[in-house]
Amino acid sequence: MDAKKTIFSAPGKIILFGEHSVVYGHPAIVTAINLRTKCIVTESLQNEIQLSISSDYSLNGPSAGLKREYTMNKEQNEFIAQYSNYEQPVNPAYYFITERVLHLSASKKYPHIHIDSEIPPGIGLGSSAANSVASLASLSAFMELELSMEKLNELAFEAERIIHGRPSGVDNTISTYGGIQFYKEKKFSQLNIPNLSSYVVIVNSGIPRNTKTYVEKVAKLLEEDTTKYQKILEEIGKLTTIAKSNLMEGNIQKIGDLMTQNQLLLEKLGVGHPILTELTNSLVQLGSLGSKLTGAGGGGCVIGLFDDYQKANRAVEEMKNKGFQAFISSLAERGVQVEQ
Repeated sequence: MDAKKTIFSAPGKIILFGEHSVVYGHPAIVTAINLRTKCIVTESLQNEIQLSISSDYSLNGPSAGLKREYTMNKEQNEFIAQYSNYEQPVNPAYYFITERVLHLSASKKYPHIHIDSEIPPGIGLGSSAANSVASLASLSAFMELELSMEKLNELAFEAERIIHGRPSGVDNTISTYGGIQFYKEKKFSQLNIPNLSSYVVIVNSGIPRNTKTYVEKVAKLLEEDTTKYQKILEEIGKLTTIAKSNLMEGNIQKIGDLMTQNQLLLEKLGVGHPILTELTNSLVQLGSLGSKLTGAGGGGCVIGLFDDYQKANRAVEEMKNKGFQAFISSLAERGVQVEQ
C-alpha cells in the first residue's frame, strides 16, 4: 500500500521497582506511561529527506516551542539544520534510523519526518527510546516496509546505543511492547495484570541526574563495604519479586507499601536527595499509597501511586503550584501503535 501519511506513537516509561539492584543480577519492574512521542511522516515537497521537530522537547532538550527543520545530508552522514540559529545539531540517532529504513526499503519516496513529543528529556522517562520507536514505526510504514515488532525493537536498541553508549535495552523494549515488563539478566517477560484502578503521579524534581555517576557511586560503596551494600541490593531484589506477585494479584495497597520500602532502601544505598525525600513525603501526605524515586537517583523524578483519580489530580496541581513539573498516568499503557 502506498501510504501518503503515517502516524505512530510510542510511550515513555518509569521504573516501578529494582533500580541499581538490577545492575547486579536482581530483577526490575518497568511500566509504560501515557506520555508519548508521536511521529508523523508525509512525502517531502522538495524531493529531499527532511526532519522537523516542533514539540517543546526533543532528543537534545527543550526547543522552546520553535520549529526546527533539518535536511538529510548523506555525504556528511547527518541531518543538517536549515537555519543557522539552532544551538545544537540533531541527534545522530535520527540519521541512523532514517538511513537504515531507507536502505531496507525498495520505495523511492522522499519522506518528511515530523517529531512531536510529550516526554521531557533527561529525567529518566525514556524520551529518546520513545522517539526512536515512534520514528522507526512511522517511517517504515511510510516506506512500505513491514518491520516485525522484534526487528523494530532491535533497531531501536541500536539507536539507543548511539545515544547512550551501553543501554540496558529496557527503554526501547517497554516503548515497543508497552504494558509492565519484568526484567532480569537481559530477559524480559510481560506481566499479565488485572485492570488496575490506579494512577501514578510523576514529579520532576528539577535536579539534574546522571545515571553513570550514581551507578559508579553504588559500585564504589559496594567495594568499600561489600556485606552492607550487597544486603541492601538483595533486599531490593526480594522486594521487587514480591511486588511482581502483588501486581499480578492486583493488590494496589501492597504495591504502594512496597514502593515506600523501596525508597527507604534506595536512600540507604546512597542515591537519594533531600528534595526527592521531600517530594516523596509530600505525595504520601497528599494521599498516595506509596512513593519513591524512579531511575538512578540523585535527581530526576519521583512517583506516587494513587487509587483515586481525584486525589492524584489534586496532587499534580499541588506539585505544579509549588513550581514542579508534574504528570499523571495509569499503569501498563500501550506500546507503539498507529494513530491513523
